[in-house]
Amino acid sequence: MSPFKSSAGRALGKMLEGYKSSDIGEGFGSGGASGNTAQATGGEVLLGTTFLDGNRTYKYHYFTSPGSFIMPDRALFDGDTDVLLIAGGGSGGNRSAGGGGAGGVALGQNIIFPGTGQLSIPITVGDGGAVAGNQESRGNNGQDSRFGSAPESYSFVAQGGGYGGGDGSTAGGSGGSGGGGHYQHPGGSASQPGANPGKAWVVNYGNSGSAGHGAPQHQSGAGGGAGSAAADGDSSNRGRAGDGVQLPAWSVSRYMPTSDPYWPGISGLPGSHFGGGGGGGDYSPYTPQRMPANATNGGGGIGGPTSGAGNGTAGKDGLGGGGGGACGTNNGPYAGRGGNGMVVVRYRT
Repeated sequence: MSPFKSSAGRALGKMLEGYKSSDIGEGFGSGGASGNTAQATGGEVLLGTTFLDGNRTYKYHYFTSPGSFIMPDRALFDGDTDVLLIAGGGSGGNRSAGGGGAGGVALGQNIIFPGTGQLSIPITVGDGGAVAGNQESRGNNGQDSRFGSAPESYSFVAQGGGYGGGDGSTAGGSGGSGGGGHYQHPGGSASQPGANPGKAWVVNYGNSGSAGHGAPQHQSGAGGGAGSAAADGDSSNRGRAGDGVQLPAWSVSRYMPTSDPYWPGISGLPGSHFGGGGGGGDYSPYTPQRMPANATNGGGGIGGPTSGAGNGTAGKDGLGGGGGGACGTNNGPYAGRGGNGMVVVRYRT
């Protein structure tokens, strides 16, 4: 961890990676012979989880609800901190409607913290979109996740996923990734690629939702994913859900204990994919689901069943997956809700 505030000092600190100040001597930082290991607080594990990645040691702090990330001395974290934001996924539409779009994913790297002294940064974690109460309604957008608050230079945002279109609002909703359209109507556009303008240190992930197909088959579209856009349906198929994005350095197993309430939903998945799109719904006669493995791995909810009317499934909490659209010919069934988002901060020690 570099204890230097200037850019030259940060560069020197990088050259010395893998060593603590106790290994180098008392001339570096304030730690002296006792070492100078940074320690922030905040998140579900207050002091974070330590993970050794090759010759680098990181502390991970993850948040599944709003809170604060507190650095006792920002100079110890300046330029050595990365943040992953996952927004809440959109919910699918009810009855025979589109799948919800995944929450946008944003990765901030080597973040700079101007000024000196302690810094407390507010963390916002977006919930997934709720299932609509009306039995033929579209879904609801997910909520944004954010690190810091505007206009701070280090703040940035992941935008909530778009809703799956329904009978009352036929197109899919725009969002971090767009929701699927009802029948042949278009999927929503992705807003995450245009988020965080002027911040070259942020990588944004989000893609558009898709359309389905109209009369007489009446298949609906699917939600876009952080890793790829959804594909349109045709006379024999629903829309194909978009993939989640794979980020191995942010694998959930690095920082989430098995006792966490989100763990059971994630544990059967690779845990390194985020933002899978929600599967499309359908109208009788029902066609097969089009859920690629990486849409499911990224927490995307599956559209209603192929064998008859039924509900869509929810997106996975923590992964920001879109909810699956429902299958049916009459009022109901219901879609799946969007998966809640998450914020993960890591820094070098």
